[in-house]
Amino acid sequence: MKTMKIAMAILLVLCIAATGVFASGTTEEAAAPRELTVWEGLWFNAAVSVGALHETPLYQEVERRTGIKVTWIHPAAGQETEAFNLMVASHDFPDLIYHNWLNYPGGPERAIGDDVIIRLNEIVEQHMPNLSGHLDRNPVWAKSAVTDEGSMFQIPFIRGHEDLMVFYGPQVRGDWLEQLGLDVPVTLDDWEEVLVAFQDNGLSEHPLTFTSLTQGGRGINAPGNAFIQPFGTTWAFHQEDGRVYFGPYRDEFRDFLVFFKDWFDRGLVDPEFVSQDRAAMDAKVLNGVVGAWTNYTGSGIGAYLDALRGRPDAFEIAPAAYPVLNRGDTPFMGQRDNPLPGAGMAMSTQARDPQLAAEWADFAYSEEGHILFNFGIEGESYEWTTEYPGFEGERVPEFTDLMTSDPDGRTLAQMGGLYTRSFYSGPIIQDRRYIWQYAHRPTQREAIQIWAQTDAAQHMMPNVSATPEESEELGAIMSEINTYRDEMVIRFILGQEPIGNFESFQNQLRRMGIERAIEIQQAALDRFNAR
Repeated sequence: MKTMKIAMAILLVLCIAATGVFASGTTEEAAAPRELTVWEGLWFNAAVSVGALHETPLYQEVERRTGIKVTWIHPAAGQETEAFNLMVASHDFPDLIYHNWLNYPGGPERAIGDDVIIRLNEIVEQHMPNLSGHLDRNPVWAKSAVTDEGSMFQIPFIRGHEDLMVFYGPQVRGDWLEQLGLDVPVTLDDWEEVLVAFQDNGLSEHPLTFTSLTQGGRGINAPGNAFIQPFGTTWAFHQEDGRVYFGPYRDEFRDFLVFFKDWFDRGLVDPEFVSQDRAAMDAKVLNGVVGAWTNYTGSGIGAYLDALRGRPDAFEIAPAAYPVLNRGDTPFMGQRDNPLPGAGMAMSTQARDPQLAAEWADFAYSEEGHILFNFGIEGESYEWTTEYPGFEGERVPEFTDLMTSDPDGRTLAQMGGLYTRSFYSGPIIQDRRYIWQYAHRPTQREAIQIWAQTDAAQHMMPNVSATPEESEELGAIMSEINTYRDEMVIRFILGQEPIGNFESFQNQLRRMGIERAIEIQQAALDRFNAR
C-alpha cells in the first residue's frame, strides 16, 4: 500500500512536471515576438510631425489591432535613391522594402534574380486572402500586378477609382480673367490672348511659369507637357493604336518648339522656367507675380488657397482644360496615373517570417484595414456620415475638425500623413472618398473633372516591364537620350540652337539608339497587352 502511494505520488509529480513543460512551451510559442522591419522613405508631410512612421497614430493603431510590431528604417530625405542602392549593394535587407520596383535596374524580374526580393504569387494566394480577392475581382489590377513572366513582385499601391488618377493640370488667375472680361482659355490661341492681356495690362511681366519645364523628363507629368500635347506628341514615350512613339523624335515636336519659342521670345513665359524649383514658383504664384502655371489639385490649388486664406491680396484660381489647337478637339494627352502606379511593398530574400509579413500587409486590404489606412481612427480623425455633399445616402468617413482645422496649424495633408496612407501612397487601395475631402473646394473638384477630359487613357504607356536584358539596355540608352533631350530643348527655346537644326537633333537621337529604345518599349507593350 505504501509502495502504491509512493508510486502514485511520483506519477503525479511527473504529470505536473510534464504539464508544466507543455504549458511553458505553449506560452513561449504564443509569446514569440511578432516583429517586422520595413524600409521606406518618409513622406515630407509626415516628416513635419514625426521622425518615423511608428510614431504616427495610424501605425500605433495598426500595431494594436494586428499585434505586430514594426521597426521602420527611413533613409535621409533627398537621399532615398542613394540609400536604396547602398542597401542593395550591401545585400543587407529588412523584411519588407517599399519602392518603385519598376525602376530597379533590369526591372522586377532582375530584382528577383539578384536575390533582393522574392516572388510573391504563392504567398499572396495562400496567406493574403484580402489582396488576392481584390485581384481576382479586378483583372486590370491583376494584369498590372505581375511581370510578363507572371511573377507578382510586390504588394501594390492601388488607385481604387478613376477619380484618383487625375490630379495635375493648367491653372489660371480667375480673378484676372474676370477683371479683363476673358473666358478660361481652351485653345492655344485663347491661351495666347489671355497671356498677352495679362502682360499688356500690367498684371504680370512674364505670366506663364513652370517648375522647370523638363523636370527630369517626368513623361506626362513634365510641367511643359500640357503645351506639348496639343501638337499630337509628348515629352517622352506614348502610344497610338498599339504603336509606341518617342515624342521628341517626331516631327510634331518641332511644331511645339517653334510655337513655344515664340511665346518665350515675347516674354509670355517666365525666363526662369529652365531651372526654377517648387519653392520659387510657389512664391511667384502667391505674390501675384504670375498669372498661369501647371500644378496639382491638392498641393497646388489647395495649398495656395490655404496660404491665401484671410490675406487682403487673396485671389481666385480657375482650372483650365489641357489646351488644344482647335476648339472642339479632345486633348491628345493629360496627366493620368495608372491604377497601379508602380510603387509597392516587396518582401526581401531575408524576410525572417514571410507568413507574418503577409498577414501584416494583408490587413490593409481588409474592410477594416481599408478604412483605417484611408481615413484613420474613428472618433479621432473621422466620423461616419450619410450626408456628405455629393455622397448623400452613402456612408462616408468624414474627416473631423482635428484633421481639417488642426489646433497646431498643420494642414490637412500633414494630418493625413499622421493618420492615413491615402494622402500619399502605400500598400493599400486608395479610396475615392478621401480625395473628395482632400480636394473639397469646388475649384478643386472642378479641376479633376476638367483635367480628366483627355485621350490620355488611349495614349499613355501602361506600366510595361522589359526583360532584365532589355531593361539594362534601355536604361543605358535612355539615360543619355534624356539628358541630351533636356539640354537641346532648352537650347532650342532660348535660341542657343536654331530650330532649323531640329533634323540634326533627330539624327543624333537615332545615333544614340532611340529606335532601338522604341523597339524595346514596343516589345514590352506587346507582351503587356498579351498578358
